[in-house]
Amino acid sequence: MNPTYQNISYPGGMFDSASECGRAFGKISVTTDSLCFESPTDTLELPLDGISLKSGGAGNRMLFFTHDSFPTQTVFTGDHGILNNASLMSYSHIAGQAIRIREVKKQSRRILTAVIVLLLGCIYGIFQLKEPVVIATAKRIPLTWEQKLGKATVTQLKAGKPFIGDAEILEQLESLAKPLLSRIPEKQYDFVLHLAKDPEINAFALPGGHIVLNTGLLLTANSAEEVIGVLAHEAAHITLQHGLRQLIGTAGLYALVQTFFGDTGGLMAVFINNGTFLLTQKYSRDYEREADDRGWEYLIEANLDPRGMIVFFDRLSEEQKKDALNRVGDSLNFLSTHPATGERIESLRKKWEKLDRHPEYVSADQGFQAFKEKLKKMQDKSE
Repeated sequence: MNPTYQNISYPGGMFDSASECGRAFGKISVTTDSLCFESPTDTLELPLDGISLKSGGAGNRMLFFTHDSFPTQTVFTGDHGILNNASLMSYSHIAGQAIRIREVKKQSRRILTAVIVLLLGCIYGIFQLKEPVVIATAKRIPLTWEQKLGKATVTQLKAGKPFIGDAEILEQLESLAKPLLSRIPEKQYDFVLHLAKDPEINAFALPGGHIVLNTGLLLTANSAEEVIGVLAHEAAHITLQHGLRQLIGTAGLYALVQTFFGDTGGLMAVFINNGTFLLTQKYSRDYEREADDRGWEYLIEANLDPRGMIVFFDRLSEEQKKDALNRVGDSLNFLSTHPATGERIESLRKKWEKLDRHPEYVSADQGFQAFKEKLKKMQDKSE
């Protein structure tokens, strides 16, 4: 017996169908001519000549040794290091069985890798396809749903903060917006403007055509074109169904698929439970860029100077950086809910540079400065 092999042992066990215990655990060693199992209660030596080696168990992690001379007994181990044992591999029939086991193991790894890659690909595909499915689902939602959702959200907002109801002020605001909103091609939306008595520089769009403007935004704007630029951006959020798409995106894949195939119950539950909160949260940068692009198109189609959008975003961005205007202070929330990044502002500038012509734009003034003065007096009086 070669002493080199006596000191190598492998954890393992033995099944014995003829024994009352049936199973024992111990260690396995290999000599030049036998495979030996030893436990506190049992010992067994299987001659290497005629031994059979197979793999099995979960993931073929276990190795089983049997011999025709010992039909009721099987030695097993989970230590595949035994396949590198020189004495064991010196028998050609065992070496051949070990090669097949290794090939099966490699094949299993390849299959597992392929399955993992496939699953990751499916997960990636789901995320890649999610937005197109969200868009398609939003288009299936009846317009009456959008209108009711927007109206209900406005009602809830008005219950929590003051809104200006002065007919003359609202009429002047609508006159200011008319040159733009009347030219928007998506005629299914009847745009409704709401004026919140709030010093925060903010505005947001709600499904169905509702646009909420804060008094802080109107009083901060230096020109009617700036306000028109904001309105074009907000109107684009509505026609692109960003609010609705944002709600649908939070509904989860199951509710999304249900709605896509006509079952709207899951989506309605999301609307009821989270509508107001989700609709007043900031949009993704992708949505903001989409609204920039579509709003710019609306301004061009209406023959209104699109630079108002650039000026407003650019000026607010600079004010935020410098914190120069104390009267703005923490009220500069338009940039948090509509992040006007340098990238987006630069993109709008490039759009201006690429315009083939710079025509005489329709005046959007509509007595804007007088409107601001009246609005400011009304707000000061109420305070």
